[in-house]
Amino acid sequence: MLHPEIILIEQANKGLSEARNVGMRRATGDYIVFVDSDDWVNERMCETIKSMILDWNVDVLYYAAEIVKETSVKISTKEYIRDPITANMVMSGYDSLKKLFPAYYQMSVCMAAYRRRFLMSKGISFIKGILYEDRFFSLRIITEADKVVYITNQLYIRRFRASSIITTPVNQRKIQDIIYGHQKEWGYIRNSETWKKDKVLTQYFVLCGAIMAYQGDASSKEMQDERMEYLVVFFGEWIGYFEIESMGENELCELLFLVKRAKEIRRRKLLDLFEGYGGIGYYQERIRNNLLEKCKEKLSKLPFGEEKQIGIYGAGVHTDCMLRLYQNLIGVIIAEIYLFVSDARDVNPDSEIEMKSLDMIAGNWDVYILSSKIYQEEMYQNLREKSIPEQKICKLYGRNDAVDYVMIYNVLFGQ
Repeated sequence: MLHPEIILIEQANKGLSEARNVGMRRATGDYIVFVDSDDWVNERMCETIKSMILDWNVDVLYYAAEIVKETSVKISTKEYIRDPITANMVMSGYDSLKKLFPAYYQMSVCMAAYRRRFLMSKGISFIKGILYEDRFFSLRIITEADKVVYITNQLYIRRFRASSIITTPVNQRKIQDIIYGHQKEWGYIRNSETWKKDKVLTQYFVLCGAIMAYQGDASSKEMQDERMEYLVVFFGEWIGYFEIESMGENELCELLFLVKRAKEIRRRKLLDLFEGYGGIGYYQERIRNNLLEKCKEKLSKLPFGEEKQIGIYGAGVHTDCMLRLYQNLIGVIIAEIYLFVSDARDVNPDSEIEMKSLDMIAGNWDVYILSSKIYQEEMYQNLREKSIPEQKICKLYGRNDAVDYVMIYNVLFGQ
């Protein structure tokens, strides 16, 4: 059966970015969606988008993705869902970023439908010839769109293969493309009137991007050199912009991590950047002291110093780091502590603290602390299903926290 509405464009291989750019130029419909060659879409995707676009008339409709794993590499499925709290709310792109970053901000361009007239009027296209081309495109979209809406429908099917860009190790090409792409982002952010008014989000956004650049293996000398070059470019751009004393726990932790990496490298080209700020050692201590104070303030609110019975949901490294931080920064734990886990098979009979499974919890403890950032909402729902009163449940993390107590403990007291 012929489909005259389908146009096949054949051209020499110029990379994914240029293929998308050509497709956008040739498109004639009101809205544009992107589908990567490895992936699939829900059979009702177009129908669903069309019906919802008629209701909202937005520049961008963001939707969720279903994950298909064909690799043993660990993939966080949370990154591909949409926040149910802000679902179906029409707002500007930048307002949505402030509400959703970083936990629910997803840069994949395949998880949205874009008004073609909006893209053309703003001159938004993909950077040619680099990996991670989604980042700058998504940044411009989220900054410049007047009306966006998020829905929780899983209309896209994201497939992870062993040889894809995301699942393969970091290499020289990836780091070089990250540097180039981030420089484009930073230039745009520094010149944007919207971003100029929001120093708090700007600091958080660029720091999270820099942490992302450090994911993966960097054991070879070549990779260490590339990462050193990234830090030279990063701190050369931002060191004079950061206001350490006004930063929150997340930003301080991420910045301290990056400064410690810079100090370990000990290259003159990098260390010279800190000379105007008292040297790298002094700069590191300023960050560390501020982070310590933020942690003390937060941890002092936990009831470990009271004569209470406390159940901690989780018996692994997250709980261990939280308790170590409390003892290091606040003092002796007076409360009676019990640990419990979701599955009875995970109960450790050799634990120094009494351990139970979720099905065995006493139900009459004074406080229930959720120790995992990633699984916090799942843990919360599990307790509510067990009729644990909401006022007894203590969440350690806010919805937009990027770091947890494992990273904080390691950056403060680790190597």
